[in-house]
Formats: sequence, C-alpha cells, structure tokens
Amino acid sequence: MLSLKKSVQNLSKSMGFIHAAFLFGAACLLSSCAGNRGSLFLNTDFNFKSIESVAVIPFENLSDDAGAAGRVTRVFVAELLSRRAFDVVEPGEVTKALEKYSLVRTGDLQKDQMRELAKTLGVQALFFGSVNESTASRNGGTNPSEVTLVARLVEAEKGTTVWSASYTVGGRSFFQVIFGLEPDTKSRVTIGCVKGLIKTLIR
Repeated sequence: MLSLKKSVQNLSKSMGFIHAAFLFGAACLLSSCAGNRGSLFLNTDFNFKSIESVAVIPFENLSDDAGAAGRVTRVFVAELLSRRAFDVVEPGEVTKALEKYSLVRTGDLQKDQMRELAKTLGVQALFFGSVNESTASRNGGTNPSEVTLVARLVEAEKGTTVWSASYTVGGRSFFQVIFGLEPDTKSRVTIGCVKGLIKTLIR
C-alpha cells in the first residue's frame, strides 16, 4: 500500500513537471513574435571612424499609420544623440536643406544630390529609413502592437551604403503571456524597435 502511494506521488510530480513544461513551451511559442528579428548588412572594409557628423533624412512612411514617419524620425535622432557616436545635425536644418530638391520620396535622392546635401549640412554620411509597419494593439491586446523599420547609412562622397538593417518588434513577451499582462503600447514598441535597429550599428 505504501509503495502504491509513493508511486502515485511520483506520478503526480512527473505530471506536474510535464504540465509546467507544456505551459513554458506554449508561452515561448506564443511570445515568439515578441522577439526582435531582422536582416543586417555591414561593410566591414569601411572605416566608420571617418564619419564624425551625420544627418538623419526624415523616414518614409510605408505603413497605414499616418504619423509614424515623424514619430520614428524623432525617436531615431534622439537615440543617435544618446549613443554619442556621431554629431547629429538638427532635424530642422535637414528639412530646410531638402526643400530645394522638391522630392516626393527622400529615398529618390541621387548620388550627386547626396554629395551636395552632405556638403551643405557639413556631414560625411546620411541616414535613410522607412516605417514598413506600425500597428497599435487591438481587441484588448489580442492583436498586439508591431513596428517594422528599415534603415541604411550612406557615405555621402561616393553614395555607397555602408550599413543597412531591418528590425521588427511586436507581439507579447513571455511574462505578458504567462501573467496575462497587457501588451506594450505602440510608443514603447516604437522606441524598442529604434533602439534595436541602432544597436546593430552602434553597440
């Protein structure tokens, strides 16, 4: 009888472990979309120390979120400044300098225009970027916020891309799934995405 009782207790412990493992695995699966993921290109032959000053060209908006481009550009500039890797031209000066080109898309700048713009702003490189996706949490968090950004750094003299990356942040984290917490706001997801994107260039 004692042996049977002990066997039942061991079985219960095993089932408890299996149940916990199942919950852990399910939570990881559900929260996998919260992980950051993206592509990266880095020209390892380029001397990044040659870049002292940069300008951030306003991001293009390819999403359905009308205010996404301006918001991301501001966060991107602020994060660059906090890293102190480059001197960053004031956004107002960049906007003013771009007016003469009458562009529909800032990504349409030609190499000679990039060179001229960089000379006007006194920089060695230009950041370009786009907001490919920017969605807010819907249906009580069932569809969490998600932001996808693509950016590149162009050396202005030759007009060559020396760094480019795409980055996505969204979904629900492990703890949000386990404890039923609300997903992050779009603002927080945007900041996290920008930080992750820049981190692929500046550690």
